[in-house]
Amino acid sequence: MQQNADPGAALAPSAMEALRLPAAFDATAHATAMDIDAVLSQDERQAAAFDAKVAAYRDAGLPHLLTFRGTQVFDPSRFAWPPFLYIPKGANSRDYWPFAAAPDDYRYALEWTSPATATANKASRQDGSLFSFAQLHNEAAGSAQSSESGIGIFYNPPMSLGVIDFQPSVDCSGTLRTFLQFFPLLAAGYVEVKAYLLLAAWQVIPGGFDLLGWKQFEVATSGRKDQSFGPEEQHFQQSFAGPSLSAPFVVQRGRTYLLGVVGRISIISTLTADNGGPLSAISNSQLRVWGAMNCVVPQIDVVTRRVDIP
Repeated sequence: MQQNADPGAALAPSAMEALRLPAAFDATAHATAMDIDAVLSQDERQAAAFDAKVAAYRDAGLPHLLTFRGTQVFDPSRFAWPPFLYIPKGANSRDYWPFAAAPDDYRYALEWTSPATATANKASRQDGSLFSFAQLHNEAAGSAQSSESGIGIFYNPPMSLGVIDFQPSVDCSGTLRTFLQFFPLLAAGYVEVKAYLLLAAWQVIPGGFDLLGWKQFEVATSGRKDQSFGPEEQHFQQSFAGPSLSAPFVVQRGRTYLLGVVGRISIISTLTADNGGPLSAISNSQLRVWGAMNCVVPQIDVVTRRVDIP
């Protein structure tokens, strides 16, 4: 399906807010999804057994086929843009595939940041860059914080029913900072700063998006730090591609999906006063807990994992 020049222009702020992912991993829902996938995979095992049975016949026939003499027909579709490959809106498609230009609907289509108060966050479908930042609020040190930025593609399945693997390539780097130096004020509890990548699928519905599923990958963590720890600053750098960053989703022809990769910084805080009450406001010179992550997504692959109904 050919997309508009700016598919995000007509979307209301409430529609974009629907792209904010849940704050915690739903283990029950994930277990149910894996059970369903295991049942569907039975067909894959039957197909593998069938392939093994006919392998001997295929191998025996191959030498005969290789002796065939005839005219080969040129197939121009071999040089068409790969149907699994999506690239940034501003990228030079010749850097990825020298034989054909990338169609508009094989380029990144949408960018977003969340929540609205995360004004430092950046996302660009133009070059595939993401920046996410979150910090503990000094006036409410016991409250968790989270922010994210994401980019996505629109996907229209060619099969009536099947399973795809959403596989973005992502290079990440960032910093996690913990500084709790507000003695003689005493506190119980801990803080932890985490960097995540999340892969998610939404169905496009009139006026917005309906979240279908998501999968979370931990990139880095500060570990749990309480008041006994000194100032710490952790730098990290990681790259992901192919199966190392992959999520399966069930899709159907006739529906349009938004597939997105999201960078998230989360700050967990259980800090309380030593009497169990809330901490009073603490100066920024004594309490600094924050995380920042830069990511670049040079390409996204959408691989057909299984076709249940062609």
